[in-house]
Amino acid sequence: MEKNPTVTGTCRVLHQVPACRVLASLGLLLLCVGSAAQAAALSGAAERRVRAATLEVVQLKPPEGAVEYERPLPTDLIPYEERTDKYRSIGTAFAIGPNRYVTASHVLLVGLGSQYGPPALRDAAGHVYAIDQVLKYSDREDYAVFSLQSQPRGIQPLQAGPHPNPNDTIFAVGNALGQGIVVRDGLYTSDTPEEMNGDWQWLRFSAAASPGNSGGPLVDQRGRVVGVVLRKTEAENLNYALSISQVMSDPDGVGKLEGRTPIRIPVLPDAAETDEIHQQFKLPLNLTDFYQTVLTLTETSLQQARARLIADNAMRLFPHGDGSDVLLHQVPSSPFPRFVRLRPDGIWEVDPVQAEVRQLDDNGFMRINSGIIRLRAPDNVPLAQLYGDSKLLMDTILKGYPLQRNVGGEQIRITSLGKAQELGTYSDAWGRTWQIRSWPIPYLDVMLSALCLPTPEGYDVVLVPSQTGYRDGTLRTAEMLTDYLYLTLDASLSRWQEYLAIKGIQPRAFGNFQLSIDPDKYVRYQSARFQMQVTPQLVPLSKDSILSLDLAFYRDGSAVVWDVGGLLVQQSAQHRAWVVASRMSAPEPSLPQGFQETWNKAELREFPFNATVFTNNGGSTIRTIAQGTPADAKVRYALTVVGEGDLPQAKMSQQLTLLQDSFKPLEH
Repeated sequence: MEKNPTVTGTCRVLHQVPACRVLASLGLLLLCVGSAAQAAALSGAAERRVRAATLEVVQLKPPEGAVEYERPLPTDLIPYEERTDKYRSIGTAFAIGPNRYVTASHVLLVGLGSQYGPPALRDAAGHVYAIDQVLKYSDREDYAVFSLQSQPRGIQPLQAGPHPNPNDTIFAVGNALGQGIVVRDGLYTSDTPEEMNGDWQWLRFSAAASPGNSGGPLVDQRGRVVGVVLRKTEAENLNYALSISQVMSDPDGVGKLEGRTPIRIPVLPDAAETDEIHQQFKLPLNLTDFYQTVLTLTETSLQQARARLIADNAMRLFPHGDGSDVLLHQVPSSPFPRFVRLRPDGIWEVDPVQAEVRQLDDNGFMRINSGIIRLRAPDNVPLAQLYGDSKLLMDTILKGYPLQRNVGGEQIRITSLGKAQELGTYSDAWGRTWQIRSWPIPYLDVMLSALCLPTPEGYDVVLVPSQTGYRDGTLRTAEMLTDYLYLTLDASLSRWQEYLAIKGIQPRAFGNFQLSIDPDKYVRYQSARFQMQVTPQLVPLSKDSILSLDLAFYRDGSAVVWDVGGLLVQQSAQHRAWVVASRMSAPEPSLPQGFQETWNKAELREFPFNATVFTNNGGSTIRTIAQGTPADAKVRYALTVVGEGDLPQAKMSQQLTLLQDSFKPLEH
């Protein structure tokens, strides 16, 4: 549970799951490595009674769904019992009264939204019993009391025993490692204060505890329960339990959510907010209503904390505040979607991360950094087909972004997740409409969601994995972060024609201009800011020629817009020959001196704006400022021609004159 401060730091909770992973959205750290100890026996009658009253907490394994693999899974490498069991074991529970059972709250919460379905209890004979009602609950104390829809036979509830004395022998009882109920001995060592406010004392003990022990009883030598086994420390063999007296003394009919969770905005790393929740809700509730109540209260609290954090930093977040001015006066080209982030010196910049390129068939490729992807569709995949077929989309991504399943120590590559189970859309603050696609991965109990922005090449994708029940909350965070993505749109002219012909997928900024393309004849752009036409006389054109729109953030009067700040047309990806028009705005006095110097050079037509050829990276470049701009204009456009090789001044000047004649500035 995201609110549970008792399962942080070096402590590990002890429910049993097949894959060990950190669930940051839940605040749970699952135990991956157990410890072994020799179990001492209780007296015969006491042990039989304890074993009969202690049951596994299990979930029914889901079908594989639409997941496909590069080869058949080597299931023979999985232990027989694990591969033949229809259920997975996640923890332990025990009887404390007529149709009253206790487990750890974090064990019960494994079922929240799970693809494995709700947890149930299983006895030693293999009979499974569905949970009926949650009777009382506390995530901070980490316990849940519940009833069953039908009763196991032969169970005598465990009696509560007195608080143990230091060095008393105690026994940890539970479904260790999913191998059935085992009893292991040790000593009660001490009490230790609850971490947040010291409101109660945890029991500490040395009996071995392993994954699957969570929720099991800690009993004394007479078989009386003294605590609920919860978690362990990594550093030493001292484990934690909640006193059974605390469970018994809490009133029925009350559910409690309490805890503190730090909230941060990744693009603003020096800002933080604490989500502190103190909520109670009425019980009993059936599992469906219980889970919905917990989820609603938790996510509402998180959303409110996030909203407070954003409101408290509103004047610092991009594009507000002095730290934004540098980026608002730049038009950086970004062939890969990158986050706008705050540097330690208080300046917002486009994150300088580098993307790894992975080649696909038919001239397709992916640029990848972490969970962000720019996908160039293979030539044999029409854009309309890619946008409309979620299976094709993920199958293509998986060719360059491998997901693997560990089976018996072997890594088996996933080749398909099938069609997305859920589809939706989201529009960010700049009017960019992202398609939301979500695929279940049943064996992990994970939803893999993708925020997908259609581009002329294919898609820009933000992958968002999350525990199934918490997908919506995780997506809300990802959606908020799309407001801080900086990207350039570029593609071949033929792909641009495809993209423009599909209505309703373009960002809002496309309503500000007209773009028409005939790959052999022209590229025409017209907006209230400038007009530009590129013909074969200026740049050799074909269906493989490249058009890039540098969409930038800049001020337009009192508002900040995301609009075209630059336009580039290139002969082809293989040819170093292109023309560029790039927007420049008069710098604020507070900006670094370099901005003032560049603007002054543009005003005076000094180098590099003096129409003089210079060589750079094996090509020739010539640049000037567009004609027709008033002397006192606050916005100017730099015009640049780049050619392959060392070209003479006369030839480059001729091309620059053609570009001047093909360009008309309209904003000043």
